[in-house]
Amino acid sequence: MARRKKFSINDILEAAFQIVRKSGLESLTARSIATELKSSTMPIYTCVNSMREVEESVVKRAWRVLQEYQFKSWSGDAFIDMGLGYVLFSKEEKYLFKCIHDEAYEEINTLYSEKNFEINLKQLDDNSMFKNLSKASAEKILFHGFLFSHGFASLLNSGISSNIRSLDSEAAIVEVFKEASEFSWKGLRSVMDG
Repeated sequence: MARRKKFSINDILEAAFQIVRKSGLESLTARSIATELKSSTMPIYTCVNSMREVEESVVKRAWRVLQEYQFKSWSGDAFIDMGLGYVLFSKEEKYLFKCIHDEAYEEINTLYSEKNFEINLKQLDDNSMFKNLSKASAEKILFHGFLFSHGFASLLNSGISSNIRSLDSEAAIVEVFKEASEFSWKGLRSVMDG
């Protein structure tokens, strides 16, 4: 008689995460997890309450991966790095990017989006461009930066623009993002200087 393999909840969640990372949430099923673990579906059903629980765990982890990208130093400027991290996350983690915008997980994504915004705002406390700003001004600038970053990231993730598709390396993306950020800051400074 063959010995049954035992899997922990962490094994199952890791397998689920890797499936979504490679193929998207639509590929996540008990059967696909079992295949990833080289098992039957029985251990999955005995370890988790529902597939929704597994899906939500993957979505939450996608947010943590995004934060890793946003806190990495891409340019040396924390504000630009947050935006670049978001953009590069959308390119390198295509399916995880889609997870954090999936309406089926609206409550989780809204909560984590708000937490992410607050963490990013706190991260800018020591940034020279944000030091003398009121919290309301800093929030407004961060939000507008997010709007720009999200637009760039969404285009990059979808690949619908030939101009965007031509940005085929990290260095090219960083360069275009820094250039666009500089244009934005020059405009912002002129408004602030009155």
